[in-house]
Amino acid sequence: MSSVTDSEATINAFVNAIHPTFDYIIAATACSACLFTLFVILIALSTEESRRRLIFRLNALAICLVLMTSILTGLVNGKAIIDPFNPVATSTYLALIIFAIFPPLLYDSILLTRLIALYPLSNTPLATLLKIFALPFCLKCTRVVVLTLFLNDHVETATAEGLTLAATSTWFRNPYLITEWAMQIADNI
Repeated sequence: MSSVTDSEATINAFVNAIHPTFDYIIAATACSACLFTLFVILIALSTEESRRRLIFRLNALAICLVLMTSILTGLVNGKAIIDPFNPVATSTYLALIIFAIFPPLLYDSILLTRLIALYPLSNTPLATLLKIFALPFCLKCTRVVVLTLFLNDHVETATAEGLTLAATSTWFRNPYLITEWAMQIADNI
């Protein structure tokens, strides 16, 4: 009877250990599947003229970055489930972190380039351009600094095990990321 209880405890411990990484894989798969469909539709329904525009290329780049993030998420978290005692290289994990934290800044910048279509640089007075673009530009510069500080602080624990533990336990309490998220909200308003 005790061997049945021991095996149940072992299975429960294993399921509890892989649960967070499995959740990341499921979320990344769902999001990347939707974006892959969006990417195919974007290519299929666009004209040659629209493909030449900068905004089309930036949107395609943004979708490709998200797909790359999903692939890295699957690689890192899948490896943690399949072979937990042999984690991925630290550089792969750091690449995942970079692909996870910097693209939102790019996405917001793509949205900002759409304002240039509304306020062409050649036809809009300089004072108006400064009023429109000064705050978003300052926020984006500050976000780059904060994200770089976060990445530098995070890399100091540069083992894959340490990075995994730090990601699951401290990311949502990290002052750099909280500051970044607050600035992202202000940037999107």
